[in-house]
Amino acid sequence: MYKDKITLHTAKALEATGHITIIDASPESVSALPDGGIAWKGNFKALQEKNRQISPDKLTAFYNAKYSIEVADYSQSDMGVFSWRYLSGIDNGEIVSRNIDNIEYVYVLVNAGYPSLVKIGMTTKQVSGRVTSINATGTVEEWVAKFAVPISKGNAMRVEQAVHLRFSDRRVSSDMGNSREFFTLDPYTAIGAIREIAATHMVGDLNVY
Repeated sequence: MYKDKITLHTAKALEATGHITIIDASPESVSALPDGGIAWKGNFKALQEKNRQISPDKLTAFYNAKYSIEVADYSQSDMGVFSWRYLSGIDNGEIVSRNIDNIEYVYVLVNAGYPSLVKIGMTTKQVSGRVTSINATGTVEEWVAKFAVPISKGNAMRVEQAVHLRFSDRRVSSDMGNSREFFTLDPYTAIGAIREIAATHMVGDLNVY
């Protein structure tokens, strides 16, 4: 994603007026910058805590970070030599609007009663809730989540349909000829395809249950 480049001075002014939040996503081993750096590292940690399903390297993209802030960092050297540190500025409106409801999932379920089948579906809610709903319809053995891939909002159905199409020759239809979400497939093959197809839409790490 393209980000506007601004100076630290401008970033601080925007932060002071409540327009943006500055975050420093540098590793723990890298010390905080002087004059506000501890707070910027703290901002990043706070966003991580709110969005544990998002991998740290994708957090700024998830929040559509608007600004890139280039800072000369002398903190790692006593020789007067500096390196560039890049901070991000996130619009505070994005922080308010982005929450867990903006994550969808494409999942793989397994069932001990049907060892040769998997169920590949999607949900706009939490996977656990979807599994509970499926099992509420009455099954000899309950379906359980095996894998789930977090997908950016509005894209899970597209990914699900593409995966279903790929495995159309392994799809199990009902006695009435209706297509369903069950496939004669092992779960590892299923999740491999989901991750491949969803690569540009993933917003977090694979969930393994």
